[in-house]
Amino acid sequence: MNKSIVIALIIAVVATLWILSGVKNDAEKPVSQQTVSQVEEPAAELEQKKIPEVRVQNLIAQIMEDDVEVTGRTQASRQVIIRAETEGKIASLQVNKGDVVKKGQLLAKVDVGDRAARVEEARQILKQRKIQYDASKKLTEKGYNSRVRLAETESNLQSARAQLTQAQEELSNIVIKAPFGGVINDQMVEVGDYVSNGSELLEIVDLNPIEISGFLTEKQIGSLHQGDEANAILLNGEKIAGKVSFIAAAADLETRTFSMELTVPNEDYSIKEGLTAKILVPFKENKAYKISPSILSLADDGTVGIKLVNSNNVVEFQAVTLLKDTPDYLWVGGLPDNIQVITVGQEFVIPGQEVKPIFSEGQSFL
Repeated sequence: MNKSIVIALIIAVVATLWILSGVKNDAEKPVSQQTVSQVEEPAAELEQKKIPEVRVQNLIAQIMEDDVEVTGRTQASRQVIIRAETEGKIASLQVNKGDVVKKGQLLAKVDVGDRAARVEEARQILKQRKIQYDASKKLTEKGYNSRVRLAETESNLQSARAQLTQAQEELSNIVIKAPFGGVINDQMVEVGDYVSNGSELLEIVDLNPIEISGFLTEKQIGSLHQGDEANAILLNGEKIAGKVSFIAAAADLETRTFSMELTVPNEDYSIKEGLTAKILVPFKENKAYKISPSILSLADDGTVGIKLVNSNNVVEFQAVTLLKDTPDYLWVGGLPDNIQVITVGQEFVIPGQEVKPIFSEGQSFL
């Protein structure tokens, strides 16, 4: 036999015997000496099957009764500067600053001058024009006068009437009366001052009712309606009641707030203009939950909510509506009447994941 063939057969037999000896040695090794992958594979499978524990609390929705609080300022319901409607000297002043006046009350008088004489003159001219018109009309009816002449006398009659009305109005303008009841807030003239048409004389403000103006945020605007009953508290602690009389239909472009007004009776004028007040409007009753801000979660799209555990012990994400925010707690709505909320461990689980709930006692986190 060829020598090279013999050598090749010997090498093949030796290699086969070496491989078989290695398999036998592995089989005889203890479990602790087997490959790490063979031992770790069952442990990894067990780790995957382990269910995470979370702390859960049963909660029942409560009726939330609260107030919308708006900082406001008192202001007169009406405020007018009374001006002269004719020229002349101030003959008399019947009121002073701070006086309470009624609608139609005499406030001041301008010197009459020759206004009374002009009224009498206009009255006599009107009388003359009436006689001329009547005579012209009779002559026209008898055919002794033209219709052109009749039209001329009629025109003169109408002009005389207009002149009398103007003279009477000029005379009446010397008397200045209160356009509405209120308080004289300022006095710009004294007796003897000469005024012209449009000169400022007095300022009158109407404090009954008085208004309290404030601004609502976008969150508050949906909680109030015109006509709602509301209260206000002044800085001295006085509590007053009124009604919401105005809510702006559009927000201020810079502040993004809506102006509002509360109208309050003020028959004794005890409430002055310019006082700071806190407006309190009762919130409509809502079913809500009082929770700690720490249990809130964010969905992938940025939605704010909380994580619940359903009856199958599976995590669910539920969006919430923020009703009131305070430094210590939140009032949230938009949830079922009864929930199992995750209070500890919510950041480590995801919706759809099975968990082992550990229940806590109580109905509040606070």
